[in-house]
Amino acid sequence: MITLRQLIFLCLLFLFQVAIFGWIEWRWGARRIEWRKVLLADLTAVLFFALVVRQAAGYLNGWTGIYGPWPAAIGSWPLPVRLVLYLLVADFGAYWMHRLVHLKPLWRVHRWHHSPTHMYWLAGSRTSILQQAIFNLPYIFASPILGVSPFWLANALFFFYATTNGWMHLNVTWRLRGLDWILVTPQSHHIHHSDDPLHYGSNFGVLLSIWDRMFRTFTSPKDLSPDSLRFGIGEKVPVARLAIGL
Repeated sequence: MITLRQLIFLCLLFLFQVAIFGWIEWRWGARRIEWRKVLLADLTAVLFFALVVRQAAGYLNGWTGIYGPWPAAIGSWPLPVRLVLYLLVADFGAYWMHRLVHLKPLWRVHRWHHSPTHMYWLAGSRTSILQQAIFNLPYIFASPILGVSPFWLANALFFFYATTNGWMHLNVTWRLRGLDWILVTPQSHHIHHSDDPLHYGSNFGVLLSIWDRMFRTFTSPKDLSPDSLRFGIGEKVPVARLAIGL
């Protein structure tokens, strides 16, 4: 059950994203968005994530989560070092979880995320219950690295990852060719959402793009025009099944 404090935090986070990402897309928007057709569905997905998905996935992870057998000595390392190590380990695992849910046996878990035929910061909020439970696993595995940490760190990490999710789905004209050597950028992640079969196995990174480069799944946006991309899954599935991941 979500608490009042958590609800206030989520509302403030959402308002922050509306202000920052909304202004960025208003100033540098790449594609025209038909707001009347998409906004209600996307806002509903946000509410569903906040009120249902996080809690249901957390319950499932109580049965499936596995904590990594990290040496106790890591707990004595400075917090910045532990935080960097946590981010690297969790992101490496998230890359492989992302590849996993694109395999045919698990695709239905992830297809709600790919169902929008539009792309902007809020479109990435569609996350099924089963997808969230699977994507939580690498972060649970890496969590002992942080050990005893300041009370604010959990909220800071949630804020960071929620902002990262909005960032990678941004509808912008920016061509961040140097940055995408290291980080996932909107242009590179939009290729991942493309409905072109040539792009199905591309750009699985969540935070860092280095894993895609290491394992040869990176498709560079430098030779692609944003206008050439189309999105969606090309099939009609009941929303309830999409939201659960069945």
